[in-house]
Parts: sequence; structure tokens; C-alpha cells
Amino acid sequence: MNKSCWAFFSFLLFLLTTFWACNDDFDDYSENPRHLLSFSVDTLRFDTVLATINTPVKVFMVYNKNNKPLLIASIQLKNAGESGFKINVDGRAGNRFEDVEIRANDSLYVLVDIKPEIQESNRPVVITDYIEFTTNGRQQNVLLEAYGQDVIVCKGLTILSDTILSSWKPYLIYDSLVVSEGIRVDINAGATFYMHNNAEIIVKGTLRINGSIENPVTIRGARMDAMIGIPYDLIPGQWGGIRFMSASFHNVFEYAHIRNGNLGMKFEPSNPNETKLSMKNVKLTNFKGTLLYSVNCRITAENCEFSNSRKALLTLIGGNYSFTHCTMANYYSSSREAGWGNSDNETIQLLNCYVNEETHDTIYYPVEQARFYNTIVWGMRDLSSSKIQLKESGGSSINYYFENCLINTDGTNDDVNNPDVAPKIVNCIINKNPEFIDTNPLKDGKDEFTYDFRIDSISPARNVANQQAANSIPYDIKGINRFLDEGPDIGAYEYVPETSNK
Repeated sequence: MNKSCWAFFSFLLFLLTTFWACNDDFDDYSENPRHLLSFSVDTLRFDTVLATINTPVKVFMVYNKNNKPLLIASIQLKNAGESGFKINVDGRAGNRFEDVEIRANDSLYVLVDIKPEIQESNRPVVITDYIEFTTNGRQQNVLLEAYGQDVIVCKGLTILSDTILSSWKPYLIYDSLVVSEGIRVDINAGATFYMHNNAEIIVKGTLRINGSIENPVTIRGARMDAMIGIPYDLIPGQWGGIRFMSASFHNVFEYAHIRNGNLGMKFEPSNPNETKLSMKNVKLTNFKGTLLYSVNCRITAENCEFSNSRKALLTLIGGNYSFTHCTMANYYSSSREAGWGNSDNETIQLLNCYVNEETHDTIYYPVEQARFYNTIVWGMRDLSSSKIQLKESGGSSINYYFENCLINTDGTNDDVNNPDVAPKIVNCIINKNPEFIDTNPLKDGKDEFTYDFRIDSISPARNVANQQAANSIPYDIKGINRFLDEGPDIGAYEYVPETSNK
């Protein structure tokens, strides 16, 4: 927790204890050794915490359930300076406190946080300490426990030579991680990147993510705690995003899980004659802005999940694109409890007009090709709102094509009902719910914000994918063979009977 939050808690506790002090004279302390303290917890546990980062504060209560006030002779953090734990008692920070008064049938707060030191281990290490309370000659303890994870700290790191980033320890990225122009960086399977607030990955050269189905590469926010019971790992807007600059080409992402930032991937205006990014088995989910924003680039994606963004899942301005066996599903939460808003854009935007953010010049880029095969395009908004937006201006064209896809559309701007143009939507399922496994995950009446975009047994996407397109991608994002039943399914996930909840 930052200093301002500590100050607020300390000031609040000071006001409360001052009020109590004005109303009690504590002139009759119990000296009975049977009159002891009670605690709201025996053990205060933290989840995995990253080395060198202060955790948010946790609180437990100390109770005097006796009919007389007690004088606590001492409250002491036993391994202060070694474990990394810090405490605040009765509005005061420190490691040892003496003669702490607590009136009859009353309580006080103890605030705890931890900043783990480097443990010289690639695995989480158990960190323990305890707070010792001495009252009427007797000792009582509250155990403190956390799992400290060592990290490689990168602050404003610019990589200037070809580099391999291993999975030995996770990386904690402050500010930015920059891949210089002309430089290639490879990320090994199993690597994890914890991105600090607003941190970005900026690619000027080439970035290759080499994950595997058993050990994907993970890029996520650095916060490990929860907000109103929701883990921050499920809350969007925790870090900046990944930016690919104009001179960056031949990037490859395989088996990567990228989640909970502001903007997912942003591609600056480039040359669509060279491959900008090739993605396979990538899950890009839960972003506060657009998941994938591209200007005049060449991008291919196979077996990918694009899900949950406040803005469009894909905004493609000019360029050349191909998506095969992808699941594009936007159920970005509008929960009043969470308070981070609802999606207000189409699922896919195909545009040919770009406005430069610096010069404000308008530039027209033709969408040379935007092809979608065996792909689900769906969202939570009603069918009166088109899920695929086409916006042509300035004479540049938008050349798009959907084959054997399941799409949500009103048919007014995508030629689905226009017999006077060449077919652009072929053998597609229109406006039929794909029947995902779980898009309204509730627990005790509250949103869990975990989603399962595998299809269920009653899904119209089953067994109707184009087999020729599926032949080049015979296994789905989870490694399931698409040809073990009557036919391959539309989307990134092949139906498996045991996943059904119907």
C-alpha cells in the first residue's frame, strides 16, 4: 500500500483511539492471567507476492472480550527487518509497541503488509513471521504467512542486441520494455511478465513468443490482490499494452496468454506487403480499450481467442488480414459492482480511413483483404446493433470475406442480404447464439468475471466448419483433434463432451 493510504489508515485510527481515550480512563486493568485477547484470525495469509513490491495492507482485529480493560504489555513483530513484514497498531507504525490499552468488550486494528526481499529462488518461497502479544504475563501469537516470488526487475529497459528471455524467473516490468529496431528478442516457453501500472512493451524490431501448450507465455498485470473480492488479474486496465512500431516486422506469437491491460496490441501504420505478426494459439482477453488495433499491416491469426474489451475486439484500418478458427466474443462486463463499464463498440471494425494522432492528417488505406474462416464473431449486445462495422470513405475499398463463420449482424452494412454484389459471406450462420459454456459466471449472486468460450453440446457451431481450412489446423487451441467426430467445429475450441453443462 502506498504512503497516502497508510497515512489515511493511521489518521483514521488516531481519531478513533483519541475518541476512546476521551471516554475511558482505564483505571482498573484486569490482572487475571485468564483474561486474554481474542483475534479475528489465527493466521494472516497473503497470496503470492512479488519481491521488491509493497503489497496492499491486510487487517485483522484484536478483541478484549472481558468485562475489564486490559493493558497489553507488548506487541512485537518477532522477525522485523528479516521477513519483510510491516505492522501498524492502533494508528502507529513500528515493530514493537508497549503498554497498549484496550477497554472492556472493545477491539483494535492491526494493519499488516509485506515487501519481500529477493529469495534467490525461481519458485515461490514461504515467508513467515508472527506478532507476539504479551498480556498479564502470557503470550499469544498471530502467524503471518506469504509466498514470495523472486522476479527480474526491468525499469525502462531497452534491449540493444539479440536476446533470449528465459523462463527461469518472472519479469517485473516498470515503465517499458523496448525491443530496438533491427533487434530480435525470443521469449522462451513458460516465461511470465508482470506489468506494472501503465507499463508497455514497445516493439521496434522483432519479438518472438515461443510458448507451448503445456507452458504458455503469460503477460499480465502485476497486482496480486483483489478489489471487492475480484482478483486484479480479472480486472482490465492494469497496465499499458503492446505497441508495434512501423519498422517492426516478422513478429511471431505462439501459445501466449495476454490479459487485463488498457490497450491489447496496437500496430502503427506499416507495410502490408510484409508480415507484421503471425499468431497461433493466443488468448488476448479483458482489455479496457481495443484488443487489436492495426493500421495498414499484414496479420494472420489461427486458433486464437479474442475476448472482452470495452471497445472493439478488432479495429482494422487498411491492410491485409487473415483469421482462421478464431473465437471473437465480447462479453465485457457492465457490472455495477465492478464499475468498469460496458462495451460500446462493434465486435469488429473494418475501416479505410486513418487520422494521424499527431498531425491530424487523414490518410486512406485500402483494406486489401480481411478474410475470416471458421470463426465465431459474437457479443452480448442485442441483434439490432451490428457486430461488424464497415466504414468506407475517400474511395478506398474494403475487401472482406467470411466463410463458414458464425456471426452476429443486422445485415444492413455487410452485404449479407445484397444479391447485387459478389458473395462476401458464404456458408455462414447468422444471428444464432453460439452457446458458449459460461458467459454469465455467478457465485453467490455475484459476478466472478471468469468466462469459458468453449462451445456447448447444443451449439450450432458444431461440425460445420470448412474442412479444407481445418486441414491446415487439425488441432484446436487446447490441442484437441478436430477430426475425431462428425466434423470440425467453428471457432478456436473443438467441442469435447465432458465440457458440456447442458
